[in-house]
Amino acid sequence: MIVGPTPYGPPVAPRGSRSRPTKRRPEAPDLPDDLAPAPAAVEGGELWDCVEAGAEVGVPERVADLRIQESRWVGGGLAGVRFTGLECRDVEFVHCDLSGARLEEAVLTRVVFTDCRLTGTAFDGAQLTDVRIADSTGDLAGFRMARARFLLVENTSLRGADFYEFDGEHCALIGCDLGEANFDSARLRETDLHGSSVDDVRGALSLRGARISPDQIVPLATGLLDALGIEVTERPSS
Repeated sequence: MIVGPTPYGPPVAPRGSRSRPTKRRPEAPDLPDDLAPAPAAVEGGELWDCVEAGAEVGVPERVADLRIQESRWVGGGLAGVRFTGLECRDVEFVHCDLSGARLEEAVLTRVVFTDCRLTGTAFDGAQLTDVRIADSTGDLAGFRMARARFLLVENTSLRGADFYEFDGEHCALIGCDLGEANFDSARLRETDLHGSSVDDVRGALSLRGARISPDQIVPLATGLLDALGIEVTERPSS
């Protein structure tokens, strides 16, 4: 509760009040203690609620309008699957193979990918809120025109990943291999890149406003000089 305004200035908080702590990391999925078995096969238009799926679940090449909430999928074979209209809320994917999967325009809220294969996975145009990707492989993954709020990627290879026109706020790519990743026209606000390789990223000028550690200054400078077209040469002799 805010009291005021006072005769001497702006409104003041009452004594004993405390401000809410600043949010720094994605919120974890809220899962129940007990999960029911998932259906034997995925069908379009379904709602999975409070279930646990395993590697035995059959998944067709195309899945439309699947909604998953408060659930866990372990060892899922989802490589190359094209999802349209996918919505996930409070979901964990563990040891899943989503290489080449198409998740364009998916809506993911409080979702975790742990030790997953995300090579070439397309999150283009997706809405990612409180999403964490950890200890995974995401080379050539696509995040073109995706919107992310509190996206955390840790200890994950993102070589050649495409962040063209990616819109990210309060995101972090920590300890990631960003070799040849493309950030052209990306918009990053309050983004951490600590511990990630940044020496040969493309679109380095789009990293404006990102936070790095002192040991990343020199590697990033190479990409910035290249983006600005600045050549480093020996001084010409007189």
